[in-house]
Amino acid sequence: MNLRFLALATAAFVLAVTAGGCAAASQGETPADTVTVFAAASLAEPFRAVADAFETDHPGVGVTFNFAGSQALRTQLEHGARADVFASADWEQMAAVRKANLLGNTPEYFATNRMAVVAPVDSNAVQSLDDLARPGVSIAIASPEAPAGGYARATLDLMAESSDFPDDFAQRVLANVVTHETNVRAVAQKVALGEVDAGIVYETDARAAQHGDAFRVIEIPLEFNPAAEYPIATLGEAIHHQAALDFIAFVQGDDGQAILREYGFAPPANVACPCHDGMPSGGVAPTPPQ
Repeated sequence: MNLRFLALATAAFVLAVTAGGCAAASQGETPADTVTVFAAASLAEPFRAVADAFETDHPGVGVTFNFAGSQALRTQLEHGARADVFASADWEQMAAVRKANLLGNTPEYFATNRMAVVAPVDSNAVQSLDDLARPGVSIAIASPEAPAGGYARATLDLMAESSDFPDDFAQRVLANVVTHETNVRAVAQKVALGEVDAGIVYETDARAAQHGDAFRVIEIPLEFNPAAEYPIATLGEAIHHQAALDFIAFVQGDDGQAILREYGFAPPANVACPCHDGMPSGGVAPTPPQ
């Protein structure tokens, strides 16, 4: 009986705290300068570290995140989700947000990544890249709509074009794909759980998991491994526009770049985003914070 009472009391307390929190938010008692960042799932760990450093450098300014596949974040923004910053894992998703007239400034690349193959440590099914095309092998990759899925397919196409692999290599590998995940972290999880023989993920995800002895990593040579370029921009309806610009500047600055390097990201390629011509076409001028 006492345990039942304690459980009911605890539930009531949680509800009261939750209600109080909602009331406080509705009355404007949340921090005035909290930057909301929609960022690709592969950026979760480095961006949290970047946010810690940024908040230390900018007292009174907080950062909150929504991490997901870039295509999912784009869809959320197109359907009215509010954010201050969008960091995508490819240009295609950023271009879609731009086309929807949702950007507040010109996107700029801030990091690059590459792909790698990972396999469970206790499985010998995939020992080399050639094994990906072997009949009976089970593979996980991101969906075609997700940046990681697009990069994975581009990598396979480059292999198929090389004399090092059969002409139908990409086709045979894709025939072994048993699951298409919404983001690269879900691919890594499938491999870590031993549900598939291999997965194609970002090098940064492979590196992070390797530190925890979760995967065996099979490197993909650079000639088959196009750089994954990450753009970042403010949103046109950013509530905290200046704080959003400050966060982006921090990501692009020495401290932010050093943190990204620690997590395996490479510096941005020496190229401009396709719309780097001043204000993005179709973009809207940001509304100054009140």
